[in-house]
Amino acid sequence: MLLVESSADTTDEDPHATVFPVLTVVSWANWTVDMVGGDEYCMAEMSEEAIRSYCKEHREQLRQRETQRSTLTNLLIVVTAALSALIVQQKFTLNAMPLCFFVVLAGAYGAVAVSKYYERASHHLFQARALTRTLVEQGVLGSDEEIIRARVEHYRRFPRMHRVRLHRLWLYLHLAIVLYGLSLLFPCIIIA
Repeated sequence: MLLVESSADTTDEDPHATVFPVLTVVSWANWTVDMVGGDEYCMAEMSEEAIRSYCKEHREQLRQRETQRSTLTNLLIVVTAALSALIVQQKFTLNAMPLCFFVVLAGAYGAVAVSKYYERASHHLFQARALTRTLVEQGVLGSDEEIIRARVEHYRRFPRMHRVRLHRLWLYLHLAIVLYGLSLLFPCIIIA
């Protein structure tokens, strides 16, 4: 929960003139932000429990973004399949061209949306990793030597697959929907 305190400095010459309002935002994690100072972040002593809670929140947001990306992709694949059936039923006539354009637009929208989901998921992952580093530095968590060893072993077992980025596969799937929509459009143009 955020509490916002607002104060204003006034000059001695004109008591009604406001020079700079100062906003102080205090969160449940005891962070103070001076909004007039711009990028200055002053962090008071943050409790271990608050850091863990904040880290958990970012991990949950990351999972939610992945679920949203999966749901959107499934929805667009179902819509694409239904529109494909309708286009074939229309026998690729001129009347089916708007449906083809819709398939192309749905694929393009999906590509942009999954890219945005990836960006937001990365943000939450980076935040959670930074908070985990803070817990390691405070001595709350042990060193990450065992995690590093497991990662090296994983890379050894999957030398090629660990280089394939999952977000690119999602993106390529939506770009394939765009190409599929264009391939449906060409017979409509030829027949018309």
